[in-house]
Amino acid sequence: MREEKVIRSYNSERCVMEPNEEKNNALKQQLAGLGTLLQLEKQCRHAKNKAEFGFFVVNDTLRLLQYHQAVLWQKKGRSVKTVAVSGVDLPNSDSPYLQWLQRVCKYLLSREEALKTQVITSEQLPPALQEGWEEWMGSQGLWCPLIADGNILGGLWLKRDKEWLSLETALLDQLADAYAHAWQSLLYRPFRRNRQQNGVIGRLLRPALLAAVLIGLAMPVEFSVLAPARIVPLDPLVISAPLRGVIKKFHVQPNQQVKTEQLLFELDDTELRNRYQVAKKALAVAQAQYQRAAQKSLSERDSIIDIDVSRARVAIKKAELEYAAEDLSRVEVRSERDGIVVFADVNDWLGKPVVIGEKVLLVADPGSRELEIQVPLDNAVNLEAGAKVRMFLHVDPARDIRATIRQTSYEAKETPQGTLAYIVKAAFVNESRQLRIGMQGTAKIYGKETRLYYYLLRRPWAALRRTLGI
Repeated sequence: MREEKVIRSYNSERCVMEPNEEKNNALKQQLAGLGTLLQLEKQCRHAKNKAEFGFFVVNDTLRLLQYHQAVLWQKKGRSVKTVAVSGVDLPNSDSPYLQWLQRVCKYLLSREEALKTQVITSEQLPPALQEGWEEWMGSQGLWCPLIADGNILGGLWLKRDKEWLSLETALLDQLADAYAHAWQSLLYRPFRRNRQQNGVIGRLLRPALLAAVLIGLAMPVEFSVLAPARIVPLDPLVISAPLRGVIKKFHVQPNQQVKTEQLLFELDDTELRNRYQVAKKALAVAQAQYQRAAQKSLSERDSIIDIDVSRARVAIKKAELEYAAEDLSRVEVRSERDGIVVFADVNDWLGKPVVIGEKVLLVADPGSRELEIQVPLDNAVNLEAGAKVRMFLHVDPARDIRATIRQTSYEAKETPQGTLAYIVKAAFVNESRQLRIGMQGTAKIYGKETRLYYYLLRRPWAALRRTLGI
């Protein structure tokens, strides 16, 4: 009997202690979770940079919640950028999974419920995004936005197969507030750090810097403009078409050295040769008619008048023959002096009809050169004779060529590029044998002394006046 009483009392005491132990265990788990939450909140605020913060968020949150993978994303205007992925040092944003997840986050941001932590299932997504759910997500995803000052900085995306409990979402929602605060301080830390470092020194330096800028803008500088330039022959011989016709053949090539009376090109002589033969036949007919009229006048006195008409007709036909012969002799065009031939390409002229006086090429002395500068209308400020010029060749930009302006066109002319420009001719100060006709580069024309602010603001101010009319 005594043993039965002991057993009954032990069982009754055990039944009383078991519920207390369960409550104690639950309380210990809650305290452990709260302790972990406080530790995570403290540690996230000590992250040194954004990379360390992202690595901490996606990996150390596992101490509070169980999940398979975490992704930290950042809002960039209307797009989404992947910042960190758990278990990976550097996420590959071009991977199909992250590309799909970025589209999911972008879609969820457009919803009204984007500001609260919530469980996401495939049914909440549009059909275009549901296709990748089974492949990359599984059961459920947890959407946790990181909000600071009412703005969504980004968010945390968690995935696992087990269902999410309301207690877990509540803990993550509490932790997200600390994450957002720490992240915001890292995103804007450079600005605050600069303001803190400036302090008194910054307040003293600003006026000094402003004064230095104003003094610098008032400094005198030598005014200058830039314009395209090229080396051209000085006083070249212009070879133009002597007749109206078609160029048949060239006997020289560009930049070829030629001598006086050397054949340059020739025109097609078919029409001229036929005209010469016709004039020759017509002269023979006129001479025959004159002979017949002269013989007839010996027997008939009235035929003397016909002799004068026939003589005049012979003179006309003879003149026509001489004119045709002269045109035929000008078919071949020859050089009138020694030099080099300056033109672009033979194929540009072969078979091309030309008119009298049309320029075909130049014959220039290779040792006599000058600089031709095409100054746009907006830069035509100081084009006086004697102004200094420096040219930088495209083939040798490290070497400058000195020259002085000797002539400026009275009015602007149209350039091959279709713009209006003043044509400026400049003489070289120290000529070099390495300079070749046809070389191109950029010329810098120096003018009078001016202030730096005028040099910098001249063209913007001119454009503003043209636009607003002030």
